[in-house]
Amino acid sequence: MFLLRCCMTLRYSFVNFFKPDIFEVFFEVGQEMNPSVAIVGQGVIGCSTALAVLQRFPKAKVVLIGDRPFEKICSFGPAGLFRLDKFDCKPWAKASFERFAEIEKQWTAEETGVKLVSGHIQSDSEERLKSQEKNMADIVYNFRWLTDREKNLLFVNPSKYCIHYTAYASEGRRYVPWLKRQIEALGGTFVTKSISKLSSLADDGFNIVVNATGLAGGKLAGDDDTVFPVRGVAFEVHAPWHKHFNYRDFSTFTIPMVDSVIVGSVKQDHRDDLEITDVDRREIFDRYELLHPAFKGVKVISEWSALRPERPMIRLEKVDGVKSDGGKYTLIHNYGHGSNGFTMGWGCALDVVKLIEEAQGIAPILKIKAHL
Repeated sequence: MFLLRCCMTLRYSFVNFFKPDIFEVFFEVGQEMNPSVAIVGQGVIGCSTALAVLQRFPKAKVVLIGDRPFEKICSFGPAGLFRLDKFDCKPWAKASFERFAEIEKQWTAEETGVKLVSGHIQSDSEERLKSQEKNMADIVYNFRWLTDREKNLLFVNPSKYCIHYTAYASEGRRYVPWLKRQIEALGGTFVTKSISKLSSLADDGFNIVVNATGLAGGKLAGDDDTVFPVRGVAFEVHAPWHKHFNYRDFSTFTIPMVDSVIVGSVKQDHRDDLEITDVDRREIFDRYELLHPAFKGVKVISEWSALRPERPMIRLEKVDGVKSDGGKYTLIHNYGHGSNGFTMGWGCALDVVKLIEEAQGIAPILKIKAHL
């Protein structure tokens, strides 16, 4: 008896015809692929995408384009607690969670902004919390429902229902700069300029263009009017004794960061004003102080407002773009993540890599083991 090994290239769908104990499928680049990739958007989605592309294609040319300082974009302010609103996005969230687990084991939170944190979400709506259970109970750590005794001991005027879990928080002002350093170490570059037409980047020689522009994603795509802003406001406060996230529903919360705590928020659909008013300040703190009176009078370190890029569903797809001379290029849309950009960013980035593989014509290789 001897082992005969042979390799042949087949379409992936053919694998289903063979027995899994005899045949193995793996992906392999038939020749060195060096795509030239322009990514529009320098937030958590654009930077996650760039890093995933460079890790998959080390010799790729990757340029990230943004039109404003990092401090002015939506990814700067969030504490980035892992939490998922849409069940259909679960695979992306799971991949991101597993990535955070690797980061947290290898780097400090001071470097990356990624750390483990436990806490609670209260609500008088059992349905809302059951939705969270369905979306992420089998992804996060230690998910469970609190008993009446626990709620009454932990909280002032507790809600009817409460869940507990442990997960990763990825602090935007640390995590995105860390992603940028990783990108630059692998040869990626950053450019500041405005883009009015995605096709102009293909005219400049890029064969892959990724639209990761968040709120501007639909407008730049030119065929999508479903993206809308959701205004958010948050306050960074000094509360070193506060170690757990604490939510009532999804707009009243605190999330511990590395050196401070975030207090929020508002979720105001279709509002695009960024000025923080006294009404915002009083409403947010009044709501949270009812939940946790110890926060009355905490020192405010900074204020932040931003517009979340909401959409009925994330747009993550590959389409044929048309250059000014009529030629084709690959356009990949990756936008509309709403409040869950940090939760889904890495998982979506991995899917962008798969779409680039398809665009580059990378085929699976079937390894056949036959006993004779």
